[in-house]
Amino acid sequence: MKSFNDFITYDLRNNMGLYNMTDEFFCCFLNSVRIKENRNVLLVVDSLYEANKLYNSLVVYTDKVLLFPMDDFLTSEALAIFPDLMIKRMESLNLICNNDDKKIVITNLMGYLRFLPSKDKYIKSFINVNKGDVISPSVLVDKLVSIGYSRDTIVNKTGEFAVRGFIVDIFP
Repeated sequence: MKSFNDFITYDLRNNMGLYNMTDEFFCCFLNSVRIKENRNVLLVVDSLYEANKLYNSLVVYTDKVLLFPMDDFLTSEALAIFPDLMIKRMESLNLICNNDDKKIVITNLMGYLRFLPSKDKYIKSFINVNKGDVISPSVLVDKLVSIGYSRDTIVNKTGEFAVRGFIVDIFP
């Protein structure tokens, strides 16, 4: 008996269009491309709604799928980034950088247009603190600011930190 992958043929070197496919068939096709080509697949869709919809369909077929969500509106970028979306993006980036498994990454247009540092620069920005480590509060504060944390008097959400004497309160 032939598997689903045996029925699908494609040539990624030529321009290719896919029309009138159901979401389920499209998900099977994407997973097939990931497996046959043994490489990551980036899927860019119009909106965050469509990205979530395809992500929820794809997780049924494979656990090698990641969502890189970004707010759909430019004004929300200037005002605030939803903490839940930021956490999901960070989880996706960490899995891509720290894992050799080939993934399908789904994002919306704003996520695709988002500037990201190189993989090496991103990995070098990690701050690893282990039990028993001694780190100067001023050095830790400088590192946190350099990777995008904001200093506040009270920590309420992801990406904030506060300093009270020798205590540094961080919301990772």
